[in-house]
Amino acid sequence: MSNGENSIPFGAPPVGFMQTGNQQVNLEPPQMVNPEDNPFVESVKTSSHEVPAFESSQPADIPFDSSPPANFSQPPTFNNQPQQTSQQTKYQIFDMFWLINPKYYANPMQQPIVSEAHFVVISFNISFGNLRVSYFNMTNNSVQGNVIYLENLKRTVTGTIYPSTAFNTFSSPRLTTTCMEQLFRQIPGANWQQERPVCTIQKIDDKLRFTIADPKNGKYFYDFIGWQYLAFMKALEFSFTKGFELSAQQHMK
Repeated sequence: MSNGENSIPFGAPPVGFMQTGNQQVNLEPPQMVNPEDNPFVESVKTSSHEVPAFESSQPADIPFDSSPPANFSQPPTFNNQPQQTSQQTKYQIFDMFWLINPKYYANPMQQPIVSEAHFVVISFNISFGNLRVSYFNMTNNSVQGNVIYLENLKRTVTGTIYPSTAFNTFSSPRLTTTCMEQLFRQIPGANWQQERPVCTIQKIDDKLRFTIADPKNGKYFYDFIGWQYLAFMKALEFSFTKGFELSAQQHMK
């Protein structure tokens, strides 16, 4: 991203509002989806992983009583080893929703397909004013009874959603868009800037697919359906309402 003001889509950002140092992202303008089209066929071609169409991974209907079945404490065997997850304490981040893939609630229980996230954590980063969506794979010790242990999950990829994209997604009944990364400046020689994940949102009516394509760790997706779709919408709304207030208070300290 150049230093010229004209290169910034919405004008020069205020200091402190954008995350310092990130990749240069080639943004594609949001595209309103024709009702006749299926937006879930598109995918971000930055990885060898192919994300299947939305219909192929739609879980069965979840009954009103969403408590796990009796055998939920013994999920299918995975070859992934537990990986400790840690949060950088210099950032003010809190978790909003922990979501288990509804396929684990199906009867009989189903196993997610390739590149489909098993577990999702939606957080809000007060320091940068964005949503952080983290994907995990389950391990043999992730769930014990009615308790899920974050340290026994294996993190795969993480992506971010800033308020402008959140507002667009929340307000549009149908769209396919690439999430805009808000960057303040470019750091010469910082390779990590070019390795930031590219996130896409595909929304049609009451279904939403969030895909994270990470240059190092591959591409993963998650389909938000039913009450989890409503939770995702609530998180988007929070980012440009109460989230604005929390971020402003943080910058005023």
